[in-house]
Amino acid sequence: MLCVPVRSILAFQSRTVCCVAIKSHGLIYPNNTNFTITKRHAVTDFIGINTKSKISEFINRFQIMNPLNKSKYEANSWILYEKLVDQIPFDQIIKKLDLPDTFNSWFIITELHLWMIFVRFMNEGTQGTMIRNFIMEALWNDVEFRSKKLATVSADVRHRQIKELSDQLRGALVGYDEGWLSNDMVLASMVWRRIFNKECNDPEKIELVVKYIRKQMSILQLQTFDSLFTKKDVKWIKFV
Repeated sequence: MLCVPVRSILAFQSRTVCCVAIKSHGLIYPNNTNFTITKRHAVTDFIGINTKSKISEFINRFQIMNPLNKSKYEANSWILYEKLVDQIPFDQIIKKLDLPDTFNSWFIITELHLWMIFVRFMNEGTQGTMIRNFIMEALWNDVEFRSKKLATVSADVRHRQIKELSDQLRGALVGYDEGWLSNDMVLASMVWRRIFNKECNDPEKIELVVKYIRKQMSILQLQTFDSLFTKKDVKWIKFV
């Protein structure tokens, strides 16, 4: 079932966010027994340098944690997630990299693009962390919803496989962080492991992804917080 066409599940339904990978008798690997989706993790917190004073940071935290402001951040973050995922050039990437047209490919590509957004938002201190967490919640809601649409499996199997995705995602975000903060060789190694599952013998394809990441990240770093979060003006570059 891992070969379920990804194009059949990409469209959002009634602006409800959701997703999941399928394989034979389960979603991915039916071996894990625990199901706990940790919603409060994403990109590691060492991206960027906080230049604000402790007093201004405290005031900022107090304002953001106001229940009304927090609700606004949550709603905006979920809408932003939907727009981000909807605009990812899946068809271009799958075609250029010769990836299988499956949900697993969809999830890995989505994961990469969300990581790039997380890196940018981690420069925003407390509000960036909150936005990152809300986007992660939107992703897992997306996973839960799409898993129910893609296959008829028991709730236990589905939950085990979402836990597996959660574990994979945590590792991938840390790996991308390391590559981003190191050099192209380290980043290329991460791309080879995660996107190509260690099965790519064409270095040009790996180089294509690395260049795409570097170029997209440079564009995101130049965008203001208002343009990204308030106006949601996030445009993914063409994958060539």
